[in-house]
Order: sequence, then structure tokens, then C-alpha cells
Amino acid sequence: MPDVDLSDSKLPQLMLRLGLPAMVGLSLNASHQIVDAGFVGQLGASPLAVLVLLASLAGFAVAVGIGIGIGAASSVARALGAGRAERARKISGVSFATAAVLAAALWAVLQLGMTPVLNVFSTPQEALPMARAYYPVQTLTVAFGIIQIVCDFMAIGRGEARMSMRTLALCFGLNMVLDPLYIFGFGLGLDGAAWATVTAQLVTLSVWAVWFHNPARRPCLGSIRLLAPVLRVGLPEAASFAVTTFGLLAVLRLAAVHGGLESVAALGLALRLILFVTLPIEGFAIGVQPILSYAYGAGNGQRVARAQSLLLRCAPIICLFCAVLLWRGARPLAAVMSDVPSVATETTMHLRWLALSIPAFAIRLIGQISLQAAIRPRLAMLLGLAPMGWLLWPALALLLPRYGVSALPMAITLSAYLSAGVALVLLKMTSPSSHPIGVSA
Repeated sequence: MPDVDLSDSKLPQLMLRLGLPAMVGLSLNASHQIVDAGFVGQLGASPLAVLVLLASLAGFAVAVGIGIGIGAASSVARALGAGRAERARKISGVSFATAAVLAAALWAVLQLGMTPVLNVFSTPQEALPMARAYYPVQTLTVAFGIIQIVCDFMAIGRGEARMSMRTLALCFGLNMVLDPLYIFGFGLGLDGAAWATVTAQLVTLSVWAVWFHNPARRPCLGSIRLLAPVLRVGLPEAASFAVTTFGLLAVLRLAAVHGGLESVAALGLALRLILFVTLPIEGFAIGVQPILSYAYGAGNGQRVARAQSLLLRCAPIICLFCAVLLWRGARPLAAVMSDVPSVATETTMHLRWLALSIPAFAIRLIGQISLQAAIRPRLAMLLGLAPMGWLLWPALALLLPRYGVSALPMAITLSAYLSAGVALVLLKMTSPSSHPIGVSA
């Protein structure tokens, strides 16, 4: 049986019970990223630019970690929904083994490819020595991050979103405490930010090792064939995060070409500030997804449709309210993050455009988790690749020649709304029940 009853008839309360802890956990992630940028920003423009550019490496950790983790969480929840607890433990075992191998391989590839990676990231010449010193430690955070993400998802798949929240709170809280100590107290500068992350990750992984040692949750290595449903769900999500990572990298390069170093710093700050809203939304969706997966595993199409309806009725209204607050607070937030007037002004502009995309981001995310829970990998990949992939580039081609660097957040927002439209159409097409999902495509 799962640690939480995913068949609880009180669906709204169950969604809050699972979604809110995951939301809090990723809120701490967003807070950590903002605090991290704030401390590094005090070191000057070059360290901040390096932090923004090389933060893209974390996108690879997210792509691999979520690719395995979300597929494993979905498969574990479906197995538990079908009453197959031993199968759930075997899925956990083969998923952890795969994550460990991929983490080691990605770390080795990144270590060997430092020079070409820095060239691809268009690292400014004056910041190259600093980037070369920061890069090796940052690759360690990528490897450890993959394992940590899989642990989070595995717990969520069992309905233990609160455990995920506690470990995320430990990791990001400790990271924020260690940042000033390592950066300023030990005099490590930019490198200190990465070492603070590594320390926090090692402590958190130790906690996860103890938690998974419990006999009811202890992973056991099963057949490699158990990886097939995990990858069917996870690979589209991994592809969408990889495309998002490359998309963000390309957008930052365009900012460097059209606006220079200050534009890179401004766009990077705006993207980090927008995470303060979008990551909690994503956390709630991740927490709720096992409910959908469990209902699919139990063959309860009406419960799936009801959960989708609740999400689609409430999420856009809440997100619109958050978008208004962020739009109105863009200027003071930008001023706090940077004391360079031109950077603060440009950050305000970027942030206001990106704030407008928040309701659309939520709708697309609801479609994404629904397709993952239903094991519809092709449609999930189509939707996942939309906002920073096949819909972003036409928007950039349309807007960039006319608006220059201002077109970058405009294009991201436009592609977000187009993606939301695609999500609504796919939800209508793939609804598992004859009952409407509550929103007309």
C-alpha cells in the first residue's frame, strides 16, 4: 500500500495534501536561486554573468533526473494502484541504478568537455578565468542533483510529498545559510556558491539513504524490462527539459549578441525571479500527478476527469493573481537584485513580460502531467517541446528583427500561450471519461 491513500474519496483535500508540500519544496528552490544570485551579484557583473550562463548546466541534471524520476513516480504509483507493492520496489531499484550510471557518465562528459561547453555558452572573454575555476565544482552539483531529483520523485510517487518537502527544505535552507559563509567568510567568491550547493546536497542525500533503508520502501533491483514504462513516460519529459535548457541557452546567447553582458545579467535575473512563481506551480503539479497515475492504474476515468477539472478551474485564476503581483512588483524587485541602473531597468522590462506568461504556464503543465499519467508519451513530448522549442523559434523569428533584445521575453510569453492552447486541445481529445473536463478547448 502507498504511504498515503491515493484513492481517498476527498479528492480536493487529497490534492492539497500532496500538492502543497511539493509546492513548498520548490518554493524553497526558487528562494535559493534568488538568494544565490543576490549574494553573487554583490561580487560584480562578471561573476553574475558566469552564474547565469553556467546555471544552464543544472538544466541537464533536471532533464536526466526528471526524465527518470517522473517516469518512475508514475510507474510506482500505477503499480501501487494495482496492488503490486513488490513491483513498485523493483521499479525503484532499477530506476536508482540507471540514475547513478547516468549521473556518473554526465559528470565525466562535462569534465572532459569544459572548453567546448564554455564556448557554446558564449562565456565573455573577461570572465573566462572565473568560469574555468567555477565549472568543475558546478559539474559536481549536476551529478548529485540527478540522484536527489530521483529521490524526490520516488517519494512523491508513494504519496510522500511531505518527505520531499522536508528534504528540499533541508537542502535549500542549508544552501542559503552556507552561501554567505563560503562566498564571503571563507573568501571563495563565486566558487563558494557551488561548494555550498555540494555540501547541502551531500547532507540531503544522506537523509534520503536512511529513509529508503526502511524495508517497506527499500529499492530492490528488478528486471531491466521494468525500465520500459519508466522511460516511456520519462523520455518525453527529459526531452522537453533538454529542449528548454537549450532554448534558454540560445535566448541568453541572443541577449549577449543584441544587448551585451548587461542584457545577459538582466535576462538571467528576470528568469530567476519568475521561478519564484513558476516553480511552486510546478511543485504542486508534481505532487498531484501520482493521484492521476493511481486513478489511471485503477481504471477510474471519472476520477481523472474530476481532478483535471479542479486543476483547470482553479489554477489559472490563482496564477493570474500571482502574475499581477509580480508585474506590479517588478521594479522594486529588480532594484534589490542589482544596483546597476541599466541592469535593473532592463530586468524590470523582462520580468513584466514574463509575468504575463504565468497563467498559460499552469495550463500547459496540467496538460503535461495528465498525458504523463495516462502514458501518452508522444503527445506529452509534443506538448513538452512546445514552449521553448517548436513554438518559441517562430515567435523569435517574428519579433526579434523588430524589437531586438526586448523580443526575447515577448517571444517566451507568446509561445507559452500557444502551448496552453495546444494543452487544452489535447486534454479534450484524450479525456478518459465521457464527462467534460470543465474547460472548452
